[in-house]
Amino acid sequence: MSNILEIRNLVVSFASDGLKDRAVAVNGVDIDIPAGKTVSLVGESGCGKSVTSLSVMGLLADNGRVDSGEAIFGGKDLLKLPDKQLREIRGNRISMIFQEPMTSLNPVLTVGRQVDEALRLHSGLDKAAARKRTIEIFEKVGIPEPERRYGCYPHQLSGGLRQRVMIGMAMVLQPDLLIADEPTTALDVSIEAQILRLMRDLQKDSGMSILMITHNLGVVAEICDWVYVMYAGEVVEKADVFTLFRACAHPYTRGLMASLPRMTPKGQRLYNIMGTVPNLRAMPVGCRFSPRCEFATERCRSEKPPLTDLGDRHLCRCFDPRMGGDAT
Repeated sequence: MSNILEIRNLVVSFASDGLKDRAVAVNGVDIDIPAGKTVSLVGESGCGKSVTSLSVMGLLADNGRVDSGEAIFGGKDLLKLPDKQLREIRGNRISMIFQEPMTSLNPVLTVGRQVDEALRLHSGLDKAAARKRTIEIFEKVGIPEPERRYGCYPHQLSGGLRQRVMIGMAMVLQPDLLIADEPTTALDVSIEAQILRLMRDLQKDSGMSILMITHNLGVVAEICDWVYVMYAGEVVEKADVFTLFRACAHPYTRGLMASLPRMTPKGQRLYNIMGTVPNLRAMPVGCRFSPRCEFATERCRSEKPPLTDLGDRHLCRCFDPRMGGDAT
């Protein structure tokens, strides 16, 4: 199976005011996104999921920097492309749904005009043709009364409709790769289900690949084919979605699974992973999860575990992966 995007040894750091040392937010990440498939990045907030995607898109903040690595797309390394060439790919062949549409959409422009802009920039359509195409994509993503909504401002739309506008904007040019950064955050469960169903339908129609960034394992189970679990800037486990839910191997992944709400007896506390995520400037010497891991040994605290192949492309960064059994 061919990959539409291959990320290799990605290292990203950020500078802080008054501090000489840079904080490494992503450390040696490798990710493969097969053509036509959905891959998910899963982990707690601050583990490097969004930074990974923003690095690929060339959208890091001014204090961010890609220190090493490559992101091969269409035979080209996106991390080394001049800005002009990257802009031709971004929004055209690679599109992104940002985490919060209310802060991503321009509040002083109508949503129709904002989608028009992408069309006219990348496809060369005139104003009338771009408007017609925008209304068509609004209808396709399930926006009621698309001609009227075309002239609405973001604040005049509900959260679900704003998210549909973002999806329409990302899909209007039929990209080869769609990056969705927490696309269902802050939406109620019924709207979330509609958005995920819409993304699956659009993927089926166009054959695009999707990189889904989320902390919601329910979303992962619903839409993803492959899963990368990230912790403290590193990939700690990779597996197909069935293997991950049936036999996750890393203690961190097992902790995430055990934290899922279940129908438990009244008064029983939800499971939580003890401790906190380490400071980016003070990472543990060995395994980054060792201070929070109940199975950690002296070797874990002093030696960095490699990603080990457990078979069937199931990778785990642990000296003693615990395969099988219930994650609870």
